[in-house]
Amino acid sequence: MKKLKAHNIPRNQIIDTGPSEIVEKFLDVSEIENEKNHSLVRIDINMIEYPLFTKSTSKKKNQIIRYFFNRSKEAYIQVNPTSGDYIPGELEERVFISLLKIMRDKRYNSIFYTTISEILTNMGISQESFKGFYGRISKALVRLSQTSYTFKNSLYSNKIKGIIEEQINTNIMNIHMISLKQAKDVEKELFTDRRIKEIIKVSISEHFYDNIIRKGYLVYDSQLLLSMDNPITRALYMLINKLRFNRMYIKVLSINLIKRIPLSENIQKIGRTIKVIEKSCEELKKMDLIENFNIIKNSKWMESEVEFYFNDTHNALKQSYFYDDKNHFDNLLITHTDSGVDLKNDGNDSFHAVKAETIDRIPTNEKVEEIFKILPSKAKELKTLPKVIKDGIRQYGFDYIRDVSEYMKIQKVGNIRSYLIQALAKGWADEYIFNKKKNTIQMDKKVINSNLGKEELINIENIKHINEIKKLYAQLDKDIQLGIEEKAYKLYIEKCGLEGKIQKMAFNAAKDKLIIDYLLENMDMLKIDDIKNTAEVDKIYKKELDVIELDSIEESKTEISIEKIYKNISMFQLEILEILEGENIKEVNNIIRLLNITNFFEGELGRLHITLEYNEEKESYIKIKKITICDV
Repeated sequence: MKKLKAHNIPRNQIIDTGPSEIVEKFLDVSEIENEKNHSLVRIDINMIEYPLFTKSTSKKKNQIIRYFFNRSKEAYIQVNPTSGDYIPGELEERVFISLLKIMRDKRYNSIFYTTISEILTNMGISQESFKGFYGRISKALVRLSQTSYTFKNSLYSNKIKGIIEEQINTNIMNIHMISLKQAKDVEKELFTDRRIKEIIKVSISEHFYDNIIRKGYLVYDSQLLLSMDNPITRALYMLINKLRFNRMYIKVLSINLIKRIPLSENIQKIGRTIKVIEKSCEELKKMDLIENFNIIKNSKWMESEVEFYFNDTHNALKQSYFYDDKNHFDNLLITHTDSGVDLKNDGNDSFHAVKAETIDRIPTNEKVEEIFKILPSKAKELKTLPKVIKDGIRQYGFDYIRDVSEYMKIQKVGNIRSYLIQALAKGWADEYIFNKKKNTIQMDKKVINSNLGKEELINIENIKHINEIKKLYAQLDKDIQLGIEEKAYKLYIEKCGLEGKIQKMAFNAAKDKLIIDYLLENMDMLKIDDIKNTAEVDKIYKKELDVIELDSIEESKTEISIEKIYKNISMFQLEILEILEGENIKEVNNIIRLLNITNFFEGELGRLHITLEYNEEKESYIKIKKITICDV
């Protein structure tokens, strides 16, 4: 390992700005190389990865802390307390974990109502002690809502599958304390318990909420987190669980942990700081949250590393957390109508948006039963098959599982469970699915063309009506045409339940027909009296099927899969850059930047589905597959 000199390590930077004090810390280290499932909570990736809650016991009023992620200072997070106050710390973190649990109980609405008593109960505080906590919890809530965070090239968003490349100013949440006198009519029913003097309206900020209801989160047991008296132990536990993914062993630079928790970076006292980490590791071991650990000093404490060991039990627990939470959330998506109180602006819009995006991947009992109807009757005798089908729906979508089941029925498969798993993983049914979609499109074209030419197949008035719509649409202003096309596209995406490159390609292939269908249902879009000239519009399906075939068949066979050990993450990133040469450089750079933070990426880049995982001193993975029409 390259030796590190003390003068190469950035020191905390303190700038006197009068009434405020800014403390700057560099977090970039790449350059120096359940009790029950009802207590599970989703914690946003940013809150695990970044020090949004200080662990310092010597906070100062008006102290602004800025954490940098590169030496050019282009990527950073700044924590800004309200005037005359401190930045959030241990108490605020515990309050926020409690609020996440309450939000889960309130059906994951971004806006929900609670009370200080409910917060204390979920924090595990005994009712006898409530009185002494009311004032402190009120202050913590105000601090959580009034502290602002500035993210510059650092905020992860699952919606865009990467880091937002701009400056984002946000708080974690907003609160509104409401008394009975101030309550609106629809809120007054929340005061049915006369002991309640005040309710709290909580609104989780958009960026954090989006990650929580999408896939930008990890699942933890809130009771377990709150049972940890030491906030450093809690932060370490959440961080290493994120870093390890599902590996049984990881090795992390001590300075990496120090900066991420964060702890004191004083070079002269680095050994003492590592002792603090060691103490937390011992606590995690006693709680059976890690199997073992080892601190390697190397030549200097600044170059030390910490090894963490896990076992199958830890992975099984982590997986059970994920699936228990996912099943709970999927059930909410299916049944969600309101927050339990009929209030406007209760967060349902965001929930419905996620439902529209994910409905095809929610494994309901009805969907499982439909798959069983397609498979041979003996499939129902396999007790583990429902779980395989549900997992498949989550990963590949219901339509894909249904098509694979049809393919298996044609093949007269014997070992149903094993064949289904292999067919999904290796794409054995892709050719069948592609031909099925191709035949469906060709059949639609034949039906439309024959119907437009034969009175006996379709009412002549309807033929005239369709032709008139086509002519009128062709004469509309280009801007109006684009507006109508956009509405037709949105309707198409709503029906798909998913939006991606492939869906856009499929829409373009049938754009003319979809637009005409949309106009037939929405005649008010055309102002017939305003059209003075007529002209023939292009034929339906002007983008021929041959374009789809050329764009898909050959590419579906193209796949890159690399598994090898890299000397360091820079070599791993270099290989990715070489493979993706010619792709959108901005999106490629986003992926490279994300790998520095998470060591893992999965998502789409143009027509490519990419899975990347960097494992230090172990095999890393690069898997790139060109998406085909079968993925629609």
